[in-house]
Amino acid sequence: MRATPLLLTTALAATVLGTAAPAAAASPARPHDFNGDGRTDLVVNGPELDQRGHSDTGVVAIRYGGSGRKQLLTQHSPGMGSVPEHGVGFGEATASADFDRDGYADLAVTGPNEHGATVVYGSAKGLSGRVAFLETGERRGPLPRRLAVGDFDRDGRADLVMTSTTKYWVFSRVDDGTDVAEPVRHAFVSYEIPLNDLRPAVGDFTGDGRDDIFLSSSMNPHFTRLVRATASGFAAPAAVPGLRQVRTAVVGDFNGDGRDDLVTRRAGKIYVRPGTRSGLGGARLVKKISSGDPVPLAAADVNRDGRDDLAAGFPEAGPRGSGQVVLIYGSRSGPTARKARVLHQRTKGFKAGAEKGDAFGSAVRLVDVVGDRRPDLVIGSSGEDRGVGRLYILTNRGRTISTKGIRQYGPGSFGLKGRRLGSHLFS
Repeated sequence: MRATPLLLTTALAATVLGTAAPAAAASPARPHDFNGDGRTDLVVNGPELDQRGHSDTGVVAIRYGGSGRKQLLTQHSPGMGSVPEHGVGFGEATASADFDRDGYADLAVTGPNEHGATVVYGSAKGLSGRVAFLETGERRGPLPRRLAVGDFDRDGRADLVMTSTTKYWVFSRVDDGTDVAEPVRHAFVSYEIPLNDLRPAVGDFTGDGRDDIFLSSSMNPHFTRLVRATASGFAAPAAVPGLRQVRTAVVGDFNGDGRDDLVTRRAGKIYVRPGTRSGLGGARLVKKISSGDPVPLAAADVNRDGRDDLAAGFPEAGPRGSGQVVLIYGSRSGPTARKARVLHQRTKGFKAGAEKGDAFGSAVRLVDVVGDRRPDLVIGSSGEDRGVGRLYILTNRGRTISTKGIRQYGPGSFGLKGRRLGSHLFS
């Protein structure tokens, strides 16, 4: 039986600043393509990083894929000063979609002291001074916040999910921020989810054209919920039998059946659960891992066989404990480690030495940086250079990730100073 969503009793405040919204484009931009040139622009979430020459308490750094131009978003960026109550940890979480469907991707940003999410809109020149603030009505903080994007009502528009400790909000009709619907809100009662940090993963697990929401907790090992989207709204959050101790999760269609599947890390193992008509199927072991590894995950179709592939970072494994990344390819039965490919700093093509603590693989993303519609591999190495951090980009050549012409970026490449670059990458 469908549960009637609870709605915020306070009215939604959608603060819109900047120039008027442009007309919708024929085809919305892909996520993180802020200037519409067909390339994914790199985003570093830096809640503990600083802008050079400025003592900010958090920054979001962008490096544009085509030109290499750098841009920083802080509390002091154009338009941001009038957005309600930014604070320490700005940029802790981001998510991207072309919310206003003008051919330029937009960026949603939040942090532990935010009372909602700030949407910064894209343009031909990249992220602009046009912003909108989506209010939740939640005044407590600092609290962990997370963001994710999906289309939950099958209207072709991107919707935004924001989570906190025991609550989640879904904003629909974000568009240009002027006619945002009051968000759907759900609050778990205290006995369901004590001491929590809700983390969303979004995908169409049932194959009905509507994205669903999987919720897990980094602090409560027994909490997992699946929130199915239906034609009449969201169903009541349902526990996923046998799924617990989820440390990380990623969504992709790994078996090519048209439904999204869920890959999770539980203790020392990586599992996949296929999407089914009713939600999520039973778990299958993909790979055993060291229980101490955080194991960041990413998914995309690297070899262009119609099935998503999995990238998993193991920052405490590899030569001398310097870290490694494993590419696990999709198949008819889902991701399989039988033909997995291992990359580390001693792989031919890397020029950096492998040292303990480099944390190579501290973050991974599979996105099209080059602009040829093939996913490239972005790897964070947050312990590189004695903790300064570094990013590596490995391009997709043909149907494989190549180690020729590897690009490397340090904090200065983004106009940043600080430590641990590569520990926070865009989602």
